[in-house]
Amino acid sequence: MKCRDVLYIAFREARILKRPQALDSNLELMDGMIFLNQQIDYWSARGCYAWVTTFNLYTLTAGHQPHKIGPSVTSPPDFLVTPRPVDILSAAVVLNSGTSGVDVPINLRDNQWWAGKSVKSMQSNIPTDLYYEPDVPNGELWFWPVPNTNIQVRLEGNVVLQQFATLDDTFTAPQAYLAAITLTLAEELTDIWATEMPPNLARRAMKARDALQSNNFLAPRIASADWGTSSSSSRGDFNWVTGTMPERR
Repeated sequence: MKCRDVLYIAFREARILKRPQALDSNLELMDGMIFLNQQIDYWSARGCYAWVTTFNLYTLTAGHQPHKIGPSVTSPPDFLVTPRPVDILSAAVVLNSGTSGVDVPINLRDNQWWAGKSVKSMQSNIPTDLYYEPDVPNGELWFWPVPNTNIQVRLEGNVVLQQFATLDDTFTAPQAYLAAITLTLAEELTDIWATEMPPNLARRAMKARDALQSNNFLAPRIASADWGTSSSSSRGDFNWVTGTMPERR
């Protein structure tokens, strides 16, 4: 399926096209592609629309700070990636890279932590912390201490839909994405083209988005320090269904 097919479905769902037919010209499709890419750009910023994460290996250049990652860098020493990551989900130094490699986790830090580091240029053979600055067009990876060897790191990031450059670009995505993207775009097009929204369009679009978000947003792992402990009290627990405590005996 190509970009023009996705747009055709959306135009039909929005009832801009009243019957099966080809659109008058590529100009109308190109107009629709602007809003399709706008929707994909919005989705790429939200983790619930990313269907998988990837763990990519990169080789750091000794003494280079920061390492940039994005679409307009020179690789090496920086990392050519399109689009640049919205966020870094996890990071690790890879020791003895290969089949016997060992991952040593790197602490992910925020801007306040980085601002508090008084000696930002300190060097070591193994970085222990990483502050990611999602600048535009390239993100910046500030490793600390600054690596003084060409060591490998493994970075985890979300995989998102790619924007379309031409009408003949191929659309590839997991189950439920075709319905979600065409129905959501149809909602937008009814407003942009000033057509009346079909009665069930909003409900169907919400249902399609829920299907893919349910797959992408799994419940996080939780832990409790009190799990598995017992109480010496004979009194039962709070009943969250009824909102009451059991009666004393």
